[in-house]
Amino acid sequence: DYGHDPRQLPRLFADLFVWHQLWAAMDIIDDVDNAMAAYLDSEFPTNIGEKYLRIYGALQGLFLQQDALLNLIGTIHPAKNIRLNDVLKDIREARNASIGHPTQLRRKGVLSAHGIVQHSMRKDGFELLSYPEKDGKMFQYVPVRRLIEKQRAEAVRILSEVVEDLREQEEAHRARFREIKLMAVFNQVSYAFEKIFEEIRGDFSRGLGSWAVDQLRKSLDDFGALLKARGLGIDSYDSIEYLYDQIEHPLTELTKFVRKEPSEILSNKSAVVFVEALKSYFGELRQIAREIDEEYSSEPGPVVQAEPHNLP
Repeated sequence: DYGHDPRQLPRLFADLFVWHQLWAAMDIIDDVDNAMAAYLDSEFPTNIGEKYLRIYGALQGLFLQQDALLNLIGTIHPAKNIRLNDVLKDIREARNASIGHPTQLRRKGVLSAHGIVQHSMRKDGFELLSYPEKDGKMFQYVPVRRLIEKQRAEAVRILSEVVEDLREQEEAHRARFREIKLMAVFNQVSYAFEKIFEEIRGDFSRGLGSWAVDQLRKSLDDFGALLKARGLGIDSYDSIEYLYDQIEHPLTELTKFVRKEPSEILSNKSAVVFVEALKSYFGELRQIAREIDEEYSSEPGPVVQAEPHNLP
C-alpha cells in the first residue's frame, strides 16, 4: 500500500533503482518465506544429495531474506534504524561457516575451515565440524529448524514495527488536514453553472457569466493548492490529471465565449454542449474530492500481525 501511495510515489520515483529495489525486496521476503514453509512442511529426503540441497537452500534463503529486509527498510522507511546483523547474527554466522565460506572463513582475525557432518543431516539441523587455525577441530550443532523459526518471528516483529511507524506517520498527516475539506473548494460550482446557463440562454443574469467561469477556474486552482499542501499534485492521481486535461479546453473556450471574444463556440446552443460537458467533469472531480475527504476523516487500518509458521 505504501509503495502505491500517491503521496510517497514522488520520493520513490525520484530514484528508479530505489523503486525497483523496493519491490524486489518484498518479493524476496515473500519468496523465502514460501521456501521456508516448504522446507518445514515437506518430508526430509533420504538421498544425500537432496539433503545437501535442502540445507544449502534453507540457509542461503535465510541469508537472502535478511538482506532483503535491510533493503526494504532502507527504501521504505529510511529513518528506521535496524541492524539485522546484530539481531540475527547467529544465523548469518551459521550460514557463512556451513555454506558461505566453509573452506576459508576469517572471523575476528581467526582463520577456520568447516564441513557438514554428512550422517548428521536431519530436518531439525546438522553437526558442523570446524577446524580453527590454532585450536584444532571442534563440533557445533546448527539447528536449521530453530533458525527458520527465529528469523520468521523476528521478520514479523520488525516488519510490524515498521508498518506501525508508517501508520502513525500517516495518522499524523491525516489529522493535520482532517478539518480542511477538499469538497469546500467546489461549494460555488453549482451556482456558477446556474449563472452560466442563464447567461448563454439570455436570461436575466447577464453579466454573471464572466464571474462564473472565473469561479470554475478558481475552484480548480484552489483544489490543486490544497493537494499540494498535502504533498500531492494534480498528477498524483490519474483520474484527477485526466479530468483537468478534459476540462482545460472547453473551459478556455467557454470563457472566451461569455466574454464575447473569438471562440470555437459559435452559438448559444453549442455553448450548452460545452457547459454540460464541464458540469459532468466537475461532478467527477467533486466525487474524488469527497472520497479523499472521507479517507482523511478515517484512521489508517491497524497493523495485522502475521502468525509465525506453525512448527511441529
